[in-house]
Amino acid sequence: PCGLYEGGINRAVFLPLVDVMRERLIVVEMGEKVDYRKEKGLMEESLLLNSSSSLDDNVALLPSYLVTSSNSELNVKELLSEWFVRGGGTERQEKVPVAMGRIINVKRANDSCAWFSFGELCHQPLGAADYIAIAERFDTVIVEDVPQMSGHCYNEARRFVVFIDALYEAKTKLVIAADVPRDDLFLGFDATVETNDGDEEIAIADASGDTFVIGEGGSSSSSSTTMIRTNNDRTVEWSATGRIGVSLAQLSAVKEVSFSFQRAESRLSEMTLASWGR
Repeated sequence: PCGLYEGGINRAVFLPLVDVMRERLIVVEMGEKVDYRKEKGLMEESLLLNSSSSLDDNVALLPSYLVTSSNSELNVKELLSEWFVRGGGTERQEKVPVAMGRIINVKRANDSCAWFSFGELCHQPLGAADYIAIAERFDTVIVEDVPQMSGHCYNEARRFVVFIDALYEAKTKLVIAADVPRDDLFLGFDATVETNDGDEEIAIADASGDTFVIGEGGSSSSSSTTMIRTNNDRTVEWSATGRIGVSLAQLSAVKEVSFSFQRAESRLSEMTLASWGR
């Protein structure tokens, strides 16, 4: 219950209810920390090593997540080429239709497989609609030159997360050649906005009633910034959240970003299994 209405306006008024709930109700902890996607991967690896399985042996033996630092460049290219050949048909360029009459150019494709570099997918202004179109058109997608992603390539990392989500929902096979192991692919995206309960009241309690608008842009508006002058002659930016200097968009975005990267890492562990795909 301590997390109820977190980031809400005037949350301090709500907190007594949390105390009552904790006194009168039984709190059941639901914070399960087992990642069942990763557990499934461990079970499948054990199955392949210790017994015969129903999976096609060739598919099972061909890795779908390749670490370039652990393999020679030639070996990686050969493995990716083998995945590509399985798509069938002749290699060609293809224009994939996207929603709203747009198209995305695929430089290397065949009947059921597309081959991209990380730059082609994530250094371009592409979005969910583009990635969904790719996922629906191809049964297998190869992505090479995937770097370790941290705050220095935030936009590219966000696009890659959206790309993973699109392929996951379509159950499209994903083959990756990356610079680092899968568990190290996303680095340092556990962003948080730190505030204390009661902060949301500070701007109101200290306000002298003098508000004014300055400049353009700000945490509460894209066109202007509303400022509050406090009784001690301090000026702070007003926010729809009631928190000083923290906008409603910031609070929700920070939580969404942190969760989305954790989810992407978990989904990758399932998507690179031999049994994954439609």
